Amino acid sequence: MSTPRPTAPRLTIIIPNLNQGPYLERAICSVLDQGYDNLELIVMDGGSTDNSLQIITTYEDDLAHWQSTWDSGPAEAINTAISWATGEVIGILDADDIYLPCALHDVAKTMGQANWGIGHAHRIDADDHVLGELRADAPQSLARQLLRDEAPACGSATFYKASLLKTAGGFDSQLRLGYRFEMHCRLQAAGETPTIIPARIAAVRDHEESLTAVQGVACGREFVDAAERHASQLPPAQRYVLWRNCDERRRIYAAADRESRDDADRRALWQQLLRRPWWLSRDDYRNKVLAAIGQPASAGDEADSSRRAA
Repeated sequence: MSTPRPTAPRLTIIIPNLNQGPYLERAICSVLDQGYDNLELIVMDGGSTDNSLQIITTYEDDLAHWQSTWDSGPAEAINTAISWATGEVIGILDADDIYLPCALHDVAKTMGQANWGIGHAHRIDADDHVLGELRADAPQSLARQLLRDEAPACGSATFYKASLLKTAGGFDSQLRLGYRFEMHCRLQAAGETPTIIPARIAAVRDHEESLTAVQGVACGREFVDAAERHASQLPPAQRYVLWRNCDERRRIYAAADRESRDDADRRALWQQLLRRPWWLSRDDYRNKVLAAIGQPASAGDEADSSRRAA
């Protein structure tokens, strides 16, 4: 007698969108073309003024739910979609990203045994040309997660058990750009560690109109705010390192904001530098930028130097 094959877990994919009409159809089709039967697709539009609504209505027969209404940001829209979701596993695909072929089948294999999974990804440009790789990496401690000294998790290649998100209380709708990072800090603080999905799951689009490109300073500040929320859960020595790191990053963001306001060339340079704000958690990059903008080392750095000299 043959053993019955296990039922593939039901997956809910949520696509939050605001004025990503040039890419939205590609995102929707990358989900529908997966050939994964036990699937629920929800599109949450924040009141787009481009052609997004026309694209959504074209595919509405294939959507479990959709809405187009003003919201405070992606986190609020995602939380609403989570309340509707019937899937055991939830993935959030940015409207300018895409899933790679067979991605959801690879996700299902891992997420049957995991609460939180992160897959590998490509970086692509506006025309789908591959720019590089984003390798999934699982921070092994809350301190490493808060310091952001490892490669960041790719949001569109990250999946969660629905029960885990609901227990955690959903994403923080006060954060417009750092809500995923804050959730991951919260999960790590609760003792959860992500499982690596051993496959390329998504292609993450790098283009000039992405939120992290347009609002790099705001994104970086939200990352710092989220990290500082959880500082009290670290031992004193690690807490001190985190506070010093966050202070230096805040000074860099303040300088970036000040120097880019009136100078178009500097604005373009800072947008390139801040497109991925987590690079500032690395001491070598951070110290070079502090020196370049004429900012002194933090008091903690000077104290460390004095102790080493002594």
